[in-house]
Amino acid sequence: MNDLIPRLAARLRSWLDRRFPPGAGPEPAPPPAPVARPAPPLPAHRSPYGLDGPLAGDVSALVRPYLGDTLAREVAV
Repeated sequence: MNDLIPRLAARLRSWLDRRFPPGAGPEPAPPPAPVARPAPPLPAHRSPYGLDGPLAGDVSALVRPYLGDTLAREVAV
């Protein structure tokens, strides 16, 4: 009884191999050739050091805003 399942599986496998031999199916279609696309243009080079004039500290936002109150207290004292 223990050999029944493996024997049935082996018979089924051999029958399937005779009925549908490996490689007997239709050939798969070849993959489509990749389409060559031109590279996107690069943006114009812009250096942060090439500005015309110096940056005004009063006009720009503080990098460390928590220092604003501290600096205001130091100036008032």
